[in-house]
Amino acid sequence: MNRAIVAVCLLAACRDKPIAQPATGDAGPGKPLAATAPAPRDAAAVDPWVQPDAASDTPEARRKRADAALGRVATIKIQLAKLRSLSFDHELPTAFQSAAEFRAFVHREIAKELPPDQSKDLSAALFHVGLLTKPIDLAEVEEQAATTQAGAYYDPAVKSFFLVMVPDSELMLDTISAHELTHGLQDQHFDLIKYLPPKLDDDAATARRFVVEGDATFTMLLYAVGKDKINPAMLGVLRGQIEKFSSLDLAGLKDMTRQQSAAFSSMDGDIKKSIDAMDDIPATVLVPMLDSYMKGALVDLIAYQQGGWPAVDALFRNPPESTEQVLHPATKLFPNRDRPHRVSLAVPAGARPIANNVMGELQWSIYFGLWKPDLATKASEGWGGDRYMVVRRADGRLVATTATIWDTPADAKEFADAYLASLAVRFPGSPDPTTGVTRPGGGKVFVRTLGTKVFIVDGVDEPTAVDAAIKSTKFD
Repeated sequence: MNRAIVAVCLLAACRDKPIAQPATGDAGPGKPLAATAPAPRDAAAVDPWVQPDAASDTPEARRKRADAALGRVATIKIQLAKLRSLSFDHELPTAFQSAAEFRAFVHREIAKELPPDQSKDLSAALFHVGLLTKPIDLAEVEEQAATTQAGAYYDPAVKSFFLVMVPDSELMLDTISAHELTHGLQDQHFDLIKYLPPKLDDDAATARRFVVEGDATFTMLLYAVGKDKINPAMLGVLRGQIEKFSSLDLAGLKDMTRQQSAAFSSMDGDIKKSIDAMDDIPATVLVPMLDSYMKGALVDLIAYQQGGWPAVDALFRNPPESTEQVLHPATKLFPNRDRPHRVSLAVPAGARPIANNVMGELQWSIYFGLWKPDLATKASEGWGGDRYMVVRRADGRLVATTATIWDTPADAKEFADAYLASLAVRFPGSPDPTTGVTRPGGGKVFVRTLGTKVFIVDGVDEPTAVDAAIKSTKFD
């Protein structure tokens, strides 16, 4: 969902070890210091993870907590604007929204962005290229994934912040508000709808979401520390903790989300079902969504260390172009950008494209994580650009063409070798890959490496299709 910026309550990331406030002395990234829990604002110290008792969890009590939380927004805005060094130039409407209203909103947005025919085609394409292990209803899965993050959201289309879940903790509520109000600041200064336009390829869009959600998460965590001024020691401690949580694998991310849900004893039944069923959400959908928070926070923190808030603001004016850049911000984004090559593919005669997009480093790591987990990092790093296209031929068969370019010939060979190894897992019993890997249902997969480039044609009968793809592909 490019239009709706949806929040997840990342206090869960600090449950085992609270956000640390610097002790005396200097600290570098990851250097341990005495950690103290952030003090709740205008409230006695509370444990945000204690579930409310039945008396405080009635609909009336929840509405009262929501109204009180929204009433504190004016004060939070003042503190947040000072912390983030951006002003609220006009009013930002806020409202409490029921879980049913939130689910209806998500359903409408998904239906607009992914209507049934498009969902069916895209689902088939992702299954064909191996990003899905089984056919799914992609629109339904996208909706399920979005509802796992039901704490609150900011909608740039109506310039409003909606509070959905109301835990019995002012600390948690105010921290959620800080996250969403940061999105409001972003929208007023950088126009989030223009920043996340539908025309972006998926890899570039994911990179920009890292910036958007990362800024809101980084600012939220600074707010939770309760300091108006940011010092290097605080940043060093925070960077170490963010790096720790940004290194979580998918199982860890799912566990963190489930822990978050434990704080909401009154959670809507359908939302709880979505969270409980997270294992059914494919990694190709879930990982980019979850990674954008903590890994995105690391991107914005490193930008801040490069040049303060102006350097963070610059990521909105000159966005990152690939997930490679945001997955390796200290080397691929700063101090100089490793810019991706743009790849163009030709549509085969008589075929209808059903998918035409960029995988990028993140989706390649997800692909290999499904089929050859031990090779996921090695095979996806060194990425320099790609594009894949899935077409439906007149006879109904799907054919995918993928062209990739890598930093070095060695990187290209690592990728090609890993890809061939993944085919042996996806299509057991296939013959020698030099003659094409046979796939069930007809057609073969051909892989060819030319220096730093690797070409894949998946679903054809003859290797001459690779020659045609090589000839028609353009790299900038």
